Amino acid sequence: MSRHGSSTPSFLVSAVIPAFNDRQRLAVCLESLLAQETPSCPLEVVVVDDGSTDGTGGMVRERFPEVRLVVQPNRGAELARNAGVEAAGGEIIAFIDSDCVAAPGWLEALTSRLKGRSTLVVGGRILHRGGFWQRLTGIADFGEYLGDTPREVATLPTCNMGLHRALFDTQRFDPRLRPNADTLFAEGLRRKGAVLLYDPAVEVLHDPTAGPGDFFARARRYGRSFVMARKLDPELRWSGFVRAGLPGVAAATLGRALLDWSRLLGHRREAGFSWLEVAPAMALLAFRRLVSLPAALRAVTATPPPVGHRR
Repeated sequence: MSRHGSSTPSFLVSAVIPAFNDRQRLAVCLESLLAQETPSCPLEVVVVDDGSTDGTGGMVRERFPEVRLVVQPNRGAELARNAGVEAAGGEIIAFIDSDCVAAPGWLEALTSRLKGRSTLVVGGRILHRGGFWQRLTGIADFGEYLGDTPREVATLPTCNMGLHRALFDTQRFDPRLRPNADTLFAEGLRRKGAVLLYDPAVEVLHDPTAGPGDFFARARRYGRSFVMARKLDPELRWSGFVRAGLPGVAAATLGRALLDWSRLLGHRREAGFSWLEVAPAMALLAFRRLVSLPAALRAVTATPPPVGHRR
């Protein structure tokens, strides 16, 4: 429920947020959501506390009593999102992460795109500010979501996504893959006839934990999950490289490094980089892909987890 009064709604939006030991950033996220101006579209906020031990759930109860809180044992963000939607009452589901802040107008932009378009999935711009490593993480993980032009895309990240509840009911998050479960989710929706749209007006500010250690640890996790996603779904983009074995995965790693450079150069201003930072950023992006390669190569011979398995 929003803090703003409203007339009788035509429909209700539920914002679903998985959270694990993130009470400070979650509080900022919730403030940004509850400040959204939604007079014609009241907002329900659902937080799924995924087994936190830092008082995340207690903070929500104390500071945000209007927020619906779901508590579960630590099972991962994928199952937390599924549980959040099950508890939600909205016709439209908006996903955002606890380390994100919704820009003013985020909800209005998202819902205006979705109204009357039951097969549309909407995501938008994901900005990173702060130090060098934080902005570099933004290019490495979300460099595709910085442009100024709305366009159809092949996938959307769940830190900034909206869709109709009826469409979600056809495709749940697969807990066998972490991270990259949103890739499988988006592809499953696309095959059911959904259209995935990037709209820069649907904007969030992402505040991930960032530093050299975090940056390269993410590289190793994403290297493995890139391969495992394509073993679980052989029709995904880049799957041919994985089927080609070790040489193919090495070639895909090189190709993705070039793609990182293209996004950095194409969206330098939006990503917050000065020209003096471009050269070291390019070197570190390339080195990140190199760091990801051993985990990706090991995944080539690994057996995908069975259905019903949770990582």
